[in-house]
Amino acid sequence: MNAQNKQALVTGGAGAIGINLVSRLIKEGFNVTVFSLPAPDLFRLKNIGKKVEIVTGDITHGEQVKAVISRLKPHYVFHLASTTMAVTPVKHIEVNAIGTINLLEALRETGVDRFIYTGSAAVYGSGNQVKENAKFLPDSVFGAAKASTSIIVETYARVYKIPTVELRFFLPYGPWEHPNRLIPHIILSALSGKELPLTAGKQERDPTYIEDVIDAFMLSIKKPVPPGSIFNIGSGKAVTVRKIVEQTLALMGNSVKPKFGAVPTRENEIMKMSGDIKAAAKGLGWKPKHTLEEGLQKTIDWWKKNQAFARYMLEDAATKK
Repeated sequence: MNAQNKQALVTGGAGAIGINLVSRLIKEGFNVTVFSLPAPDLFRLKNIGKKVEIVTGDITHGEQVKAVISRLKPHYVFHLASTTMAVTPVKHIEVNAIGTINLLEALRETGVDRFIYTGSAAVYGSGNQVKENAKFLPDSVFGAAKASTSIIVETYARVYKIPTVELRFFLPYGPWEHPNRLIPHIILSALSGKELPLTAGKQERDPTYIEDVIDAFMLSIKKPVPPGSIFNIGSGKAVTVRKIVEQTLALMGNSVKPKFGAVPTRENEIMKMSGDIKAAAKGLGWKPKHTLEEGLQKTIDWWKKNQAFARYMLEDAATKK
């Protein structure tokens, strides 16, 4: 694909996945615009700010979305904007479902070469080796919001012929994650010598290193897949949280002892979550290139050099309390 003069719009492009995607798009020669809330996360874009246009706004405001789409007429839209678990049920629906409808309605007028929706394994609820056609059984309002949005995206593909692709992620990890997330929390605790109180660690997850995640995004605009295609993006292997913790600490050669069982498991915690990734291999020619050990080592190396980012994000969170 010749990326010259190709316009890419990334919603939520200031987040952890977004900054890695934006960096790859710039490297491959795309003209990139990020549409994001004026959040402290914009700090992630600091070093590439001159290479990308940043438009601050709210995806739930239809007129703002329409104005951006009408002006840019993007060839590709990567829709990453979403919510965290710690917002109200109404906000989950507003941002995920209504925000996505605003984008799709605007794109019905301008057209688009490919619309990539960032889905979530939360739509499935609990299960291992789940396939894309599994019944939606979300265990949270966030999961329900993502499930309803998935149906909306598929409907626009089927009814209005918008060329959509949904990538359902399981546990992406790597550079630029929020320091409160599992793997950064382990690494930063070890680097600072802090105690590491955790649950029993019996939860099973499907971690995928961020470079492999970004490969999936890029293949989703390059491969001739049918509109409405959906692909699980994970390692295809379930691993316990306990193993992730132990392997991370082993790679760091750290003497910090995790206190498994010191923290109760959250109510409605999903205990099993991993995906069948055969469809992505067949449709996109995608499979993860990094083993868990390789991905963890790269992540550890990044955090050792970027602890200032953790301090910035944690200080910002503290000021909001």
